[in-house]
Amino acid sequence: MTLRTGVDASLRLLATTAASALIVAALVASADAQQSAPRPQPSRAAPAKPPPAASGGAPATSEVSRRPLLGGYLGEQRLPDYRVFLPPPPAAGSPLAAADAAIFDETRKLENGPRWQLAANDDRINLKALLEDFGCSAGVDLSSVDAPALTRVLVRSSADLFPLIGAAKDAYKRLRPFLEREGPICVMPSDELTASPSYPSGHSATGWLYALLLAEIDPSQADAIVQRGRAYGESRVVCGVHYYSDIEGGRMTASALVAALHGAPEFETDIASARAEVFSLRGKAQRAAAACESEKANLATPW
Repeated sequence: MTLRTGVDASLRLLATTAASALIVAALVASADAQQSAPRPQPSRAAPAKPPPAASGGAPATSEVSRRPLLGGYLGEQRLPDYRVFLPPPPAAGSPLAAADAAIFDETRKLENGPRWQLAANDDRINLKALLEDFGCSAGVDLSSVDAPALTRVLVRSSADLFPLIGAAKDAYKRLRPFLEREGPICVMPSDELTASPSYPSGHSATGWLYALLLAEIDPSQADAIVQRGRAYGESRVVCGVHYYSDIEGGRMTASALVAALHGAPEFETDIASARAEVFSLRGKAQRAAAACESEKANLATPW
């Protein structure tokens, strides 16, 4: 029995965890325009080890569940099955788990530096903030202009990502690194963040989804856009709220979804409309050159 055919409505609600719910809620519209949905219960008890205080960071993105106004392109029956393509997180004591721990420990040295500040900024996960993050790489600040066609394709694609990430998180129930290891993190962890499983990373999946879609919409900027999408996921490692393998899991999930989206005629139509719209906007909303040069220096290497 697969996720696409065998999960009833009540289990679907349980599978969509609070962290995944935030991603869609923030991307669709303002909170005032949405109806609150019941908050899912954490899939595990809170650990005894308290989370660390943030170092120079703002409160973590609030993680609440709200109903999206727009549905996805695929629907549950056509979503890719994460159990086929997404491996479990690294087992305790494995070489990959040791690498995850070593990367977490090493990146604590970035505390309060420029890469740390970029990572704290990347904690924001709403449509305007994400489009602003991709402004330099796309060559146009799409957060400052009216772009309904682009908004539609990003929001509807994100709505398909929401249940996919939620189901995987609920299945694997991996603890976040700051609950297992000592070291500063760049945001103040909320109760929802602490209770939300770590694998795969919803932030990473969303950033990679945006990167793949924006690169397809404007292939002339594809290299820089994909670089920024890579760095957006890596910011979660720098922040100390995800292991590196969580980031890879998020990217893999987003990649599988984009491949499936190409089987939806509405998606292809909306991509074409967004491409024409972005082309018409080029040159109308440029990012400040100085800000882009500063950002570029932080993107050359993962950390």
